[in-house]
Amino acid sequence: MSHPLAYANQSLYHASILLSGWRAELTRQAAPESQLTLAYAPGVREHLLDGYGWLLLAACRIRQAPEKPPHSVSDLPTLPDGIVPPAEVEACAQLEQGGWVAALRAPITAMATPRRSDSLAVEMGTSLDQFDAWAKSLGQLAEQITDAIDES
Repeated sequence: MSHPLAYANQSLYHASILLSGWRAELTRQAAPESQLTLAYAPGVREHLLDGYGWLLLAACRIRQAPEKPPHSVSDLPTLPDGIVPPAEVEACAQLEQGGWVAALRAPITAMATPRRSDSLAVEMGTSLDQFDAWAKSLGQLAEQITDAIDES
């Protein structure tokens, strides 16, 4: 296992610990849900984005891990001449433009505040369920990248 892939797994594990704590605090009902979201969401988001960055580095077969992982495809180090980014990285670039990665990368302050409109529809802000879904998507991405590394 490459170092970036190990760091990605560690980041996903740390995110899962925070998600478990968040879930437990919601169950205890000792604080308002909105405040728990504002308390837990930034840490979970950071771990998920770090995991995403480590996965990008692993997909590019970069073994010398930087101090901090990139949080987007555009922040990846330049690949050597003649090396093209793997298909997984190209797919991630698309997710950053309009998929779940774009939503994860949005600022917490904009996501965490529920917005109400005059219609019957209510836009929901970021929630534990949303972060659980992002963590699951990131886990699936990790599996895809691991499989691609194993095949090469």
